[in-house]
Amino acid sequence: MISCTRRIEFDAGHRVMEHESKCKYLHGHRYAIEATFVAAGLDNLGRVIDFGVVRELLGTWVDENWDHATILNDKDRELGEAIATKTGQKIFYMNANPTAENMADYLLNKICPELFVAENAKCTRIKLYETPNCYAEAISA
Repeated sequence: MISCTRRIEFDAGHRVMEHESKCKYLHGHRYAIEATFVAAGLDNLGRVIDFGVVRELLGTWVDENWDHATILNDKDRELGEAIATKTGQKIFYMNANPTAENMADYLLNKICPELFVAENAKCTRIKLYETPNCYAEAISA
């Protein structure tokens, strides 16, 4: 099996509700996603998937939903509504805390299957860097 990986970067704010330390406060990161795709065989040009297709599909989703947004737990709607009302900030709610682990899992198991349904390649791994030194990986079974 052959794989290929595309990197996509974005900026966003978040907070982790009930965190035992300073991550319970609203703060921001320069995130980086590494999305890995596999295919049973290469296409007629010798690719798993065109890197441009990954950028177009996943990159557009990230731009529209997470880039320069505040990503919050759905239980944190009071904060999200206050931020949106005061600043016009884009808010994205998750059904869990927006940790790197939960965000990677969300991309791998919810977003990528919806976005790449027509492609012959499958996203099998999302590595989400929260900082240059810290990342979480979601890997399909």
